Amino acid sequence: MPILHLFRQSALVFTCLLLLCLVPAVGFAAKKPAKPAAPVAAEAPFTLEQPANWQFHQAGECDTLTLFLQNNNDPLQQLFFFPRFGPVYMSQEQKASDLQYESMSGQSLSRRDMPVVKPMTAENFVRFMPQILQMQTIRDFFPNRPGLRVVETIAVTPQKKALDYLDTQSAIIRILFVQDNRLGEGLIALTTVPAAEFRSAPGGGIGMGFLLYGLTAPKGKLHEQLPELLKIGRSFKLSTSYEKKCKKDRAEDSPALLSPGNSLKPVLDAMALVWEKRTPAEDMLAEKRADELQGLERLHRPATGEVYAVAKGFSAQYLASPQSYNISDLRPLPDDPVLWLKSALNGTQAITKK
Repeated sequence: MPILHLFRQSALVFTCLLLLCLVPAVGFAAKKPAKPAAPVAAEAPFTLEQPANWQFHQAGECDTLTLFLQNNNDPLQQLFFFPRFGPVYMSQEQKASDLQYESMSGQSLSRRDMPVVKPMTAENFVRFMPQILQMQTIRDFFPNRPGLRVVETIAVTPQKKALDYLDTQSAIIRILFVQDNRLGEGLIALTTVPAAEFRSAPGGGIGMGFLLYGLTAPKGKLHEQLPELLKIGRSFKLSTSYEKKCKKDRAEDSPALLSPGNSLKPVLDAMALVWEKRTPAEDMLAEKRADELQGLERLHRPATGEVYAVAKGFSAQYLASPQSYNISDLRPLPDDPVLWLKSALNGTQAITKK
């Protein structure tokens, strides 16, 4: 074959190879690089309007999502929500049985600090809130929890059952409480659920509080501070995506612990209605219980209508010899709500020996 012909063939093959290499490169260069996808912001689990100078604490998620808000400037103004609260023993016998089991088996049930709530009613359960809040399980789960130390019930308003279990009770309870050596008042909504199974067996015979709502304020200020507490609580709402996640994760036989619409509003509205419908007799009882907690009692001066607060025990001493005091016509305060709701004067300063 002539050399010239071989050269032409070689040149043609080289040209084809060169074109094959260049065409993809040209095509690639012509394309604009794709823009990276913008990151999708995760939707917040819930929304809540938190006022300035308020602390907000939360723990758990879905059906254990626990909330606590507290006014830094007035710490007894508080709002809290516990989907689950407890557990507690329903009898001293059950607690003794568990302690005996621990001693014999060497296994701990981690229940030594659980109080005994008997009877297992909503009203009685509320009285044990301070002990439950100090349980190690609660302290570990929710370190920044409400600091109630003493709870006295004033009135109980039964509610429609929030959970469809046998022997459950739902109620809204008006309370007085002590926190940081100050006296407060509030409303608690609560459902109690006794566990009937395995009674007397190790680990059985317990009860639980569910859907515990709390609205509190310093004594005498709940009427003034309740609207702000309600506004904050009513602003809470779970996001749609978070509720779907919770529903997916929830066991089939477990109830949803929030109302339709995923808000606290229905129960808060019921609590507001209970407060609006309180009676003068309840208000008078609240004043009497407040005096007991503070170590006070009251005397009345019929001639002027004045009411005096004095130290507990002073009334008996005064009534034995009223003429020896600068005010000699004081009487024990009768059960009259009008008089009990009057602002009491400082009897220690006003009533003196002649």
